[in-house]
Amino acid sequence: MTRDFTYDGLRGWLLIVIAINHLYGGFVSQITREPFGFVSAAEGFVFLSGFVAYLVYSRLADDPLQLKRKIWLRSFTIYRFHIIAVLITFTLIWFFPIYISQWVKFFNAANWFNNPMQTIGSALLLLENPGYHDILILYLVPMLFLPFAILCIKKEKAYWVAIASFTVWLIAQFATAQQFDAVFKVVFPDIKLNVSYFDPLAWQIYFYMGVLLSYLKFHKGYQFNFNLPVKLFLISSIIILFSLKHWPPNWIEGLLYGHGSASLLRQLNLLLIVYAFMLWMRHYPWLFKLKYPVFLGQHALPVFSFHTIVIYFLLPATQSYTTDKWYWDVLVSLFFISLLAIPAKLDQIYRSKKTAFKFTEPKQVN
Repeated sequence: MTRDFTYDGLRGWLLIVIAINHLYGGFVSQITREPFGFVSAAEGFVFLSGFVAYLVYSRLADDPLQLKRKIWLRSFTIYRFHIIAVLITFTLIWFFPIYISQWVKFFNAANWFNNPMQTIGSALLLLENPGYHDILILYLVPMLFLPFAILCIKKEKAYWVAIASFTVWLIAQFATAQQFDAVFKVVFPDIKLNVSYFDPLAWQIYFYMGVLLSYLKFHKGYQFNFNLPVKLFLISSIIILFSLKHWPPNWIEGLLYGHGSASLLRQLNLLLIVYAFMLWMRHYPWLFKLKYPVFLGQHALPVFSFHTIVIYFLLPATQSYTTDKWYWDVLVSLFFISLLAIPAKLDQIYRSKKTAFKFTEPKQVN
């Protein structure tokens, strides 16, 4: 199957937007944070991860053992990148403690200064999610259950995947990690439970939306070509949600915002934006085939992990400039975007050497 570079390009653009948003500058991120309504690049990243994951791994559905092995190896790779990024970040913080006050308050990293060893143990269990070290968990958790979803879909029971995902999302609206705080204190008495604001059990619904739409598109052949009245209704809905988000009074935000818990409003808005981007990619694909976003998208894991490390130093060092003058915000954003080429290039070199070694490795003679 020929690789569709538009998905790599879209993922690259999402990585760029996420990086810019995490700078928290006073100008550029005001445009990129939630430009289309009640949806952000983070939701898009998780959705696209599910969409592409089904496209890649559904080909193994006839071999359940191979399917599980491949997906769980990929899950371990995601886990490994997450843990390595966390450990590198806080090793650097110990060696260069120049922004401790910002790290403790803004990045929610107090545990690392109270008891590093307990915090490392908590991080290994995915129970320590300091600032920005949480989005890969939103990708990892649903990936663990993807083999079962694909096998279920293979049996023409995709509706059970939808029901299960929605049920888990519904449970997440009432069950919180803080309910297990007493148990956490027994194991880690010197630190606080520091899980993400984004609930992985709720956000898995974005991932499986991507899985199910990928199934409908590639295996059922749905092209989502609606007639003109339906198309106008969908576009009008996008405009209405955009207006509700960006023009006061923002009363709906307080009622239905639910960013961390993946509210129904945000789910609806995401699906509408997915439809809009589908039309965009269908009629104007060139934007998603630009070399730099495609390059970043092809090496998404190292790029994302790298940005979570750099941001701990770049943000506090530039905050006073990026919130004061618009041109400083633009320059720092461009600088940060250019830095993302470093992990992408290193990963490219690593992959090429790994492939070359695989082909040159001598076969053992029995």
